[in-house]
Amino acid sequence: MIQNSNKNDRRDELLEVLWRLEEFYEMTTSQLQAHDPAGIYQESLQEFSTNGIIRVTGSQIQFTDHGRDMARGIIRRHRLAERLLVDVLNKTNREVEDAACEFEHLLAPELVDAICTILGHPQVCPHGIAIPEGPCCREDRRSVERVAVPISQLKVGDEGRIAFINTTDMKRMNKLLSMGLSPGVRVRLQQRYPACVVSVDNNNLAFDQAISQEIQVWMNPQ
Repeated sequence: MIQNSNKNDRRDELLEVLWRLEEFYEMTTSQLQAHDPAGIYQESLQEFSTNGIIRVTGSQIQFTDHGRDMARGIIRRHRLAERLLVDVLNKTNREVEDAACEFEHLLAPELVDAICTILGHPQVCPHGIAIPEGPCCREDRRSVERVAVPISQLKVGDEGRIAFINTTDMKRMNKLLSMGLSPGVRVRLQQRYPACVVSVDNNNLAFDQAISQEIQVWMNPQ
């Protein structure tokens, strides 16, 4: 059982590395080598290239349909685990990597969807990288009560603590962070229309309705 577990972990780690190469570089043997000077993943590439999850043609590496589904699930679990650790447990980005790696091997699919729903179906991880969507995102299920809500759903006078900013627009993300609207900050809704106005440390900040949908807050922090 330990040997099988180690083999599955090596397979999952390889799929995760290949997914990131496809996102940011090229999925080629030369790129894999550049990001793997010790040759660990290159050894796994040879081992798993004949088992129906990846194909190697010359220098090109490709996922099979089955392999892509597996890789998507691994990345989804990892990045949702990062969100959970940062948004719920208030861990820093530096603290989450090892724990998220453990989570990605342990979380059952139904638990992954429950965590995703609790967090409000976040689109990006704490590092601003896209989280692959799952069935719960597409179906927009509410089977698990959300504990974080958009600022747009607050009533005037309500207070909350920012959980995360659910946007893929990095310019918007950076602007909000520069305004002081970052995870952990307490806000109080002062106005909903025509612009959303919140107070942060006795300063009023205004932004449009679309942005108020993206800022998720924990209600009534203790």
